[in-house]
Amino acid sequence: MSGSHIIDFFIRLQLTLSPLIKVSPLDVSRVETLCGLDVSYSGEEGVAAAVLWSRVERRVVESAAFRGAVLTPYVPGLLYVREAPLMLAAIRRLSRVPDLLLIDGHGLAHPRRAGLASIVGLLADTPSIGVAKSMLYGEARLEEGVECIVVGDERVGVVFRDDRGRRFYVSLGHRVDFGSVLRIIGQLGSDLLSPLREAHRLSKNALRSGLEGRPAP
Repeated sequence: MSGSHIIDFFIRLQLTLSPLIKVSPLDVSRVETLCGLDVSYSGEEGVAAAVLWSRVERRVVESAAFRGAVLTPYVPGLLYVREAPLMLAAIRRLSRVPDLLLIDGHGLAHPRRAGLASIVGLLADTPSIGVAKSMLYGEARLEEGVECIVVGDERVGVVFRDDRGRRFYVSLGHRVDFGSVLRIIGQLGSDLLSPLREAHRLSKNALRSGLEGRPAP
């Protein structure tokens, strides 16, 4: 992304969207379908995959992908500029609206309180959670037996360990609160990562094959 004026524009846009992001309880018992979202790249082209995963059946029930140009390089803190347009286009190709988005990125654990997961959730008007492999902002702090991601005095996420002990940073995106994230993690365990793994696989395969993605059988 060349030009400080372009970076400044997208930062200002992010700061404008940030107050619109909602922290509110999610009725986890009504979450039946989770949508994993991930993007793979080849040069200036990207493929976003949206994988709809059934919580009851514990399998992929539908998938879609969208291939498009990526007009900006990666700038730390501005991943949404690069990936949100592709992810939103992939979501629109699904035949139904997911109950919860799981996004490979950060949500409120972001210096401007508006990471990729929060912005995609806001623009899709769908509850969302960010799941990242590294910490971007905040600190990990043990509170009441839970390893929390804390910014100031606010708990914006949870440090989650999968069955192999690998750490993932799960942060509030949009229309969820801290308690909702804890309940989702408690009920799903390592299944929390299944939709994201399937989305990653689909985006890589679709990029290599040149396909836009097909519904799951």
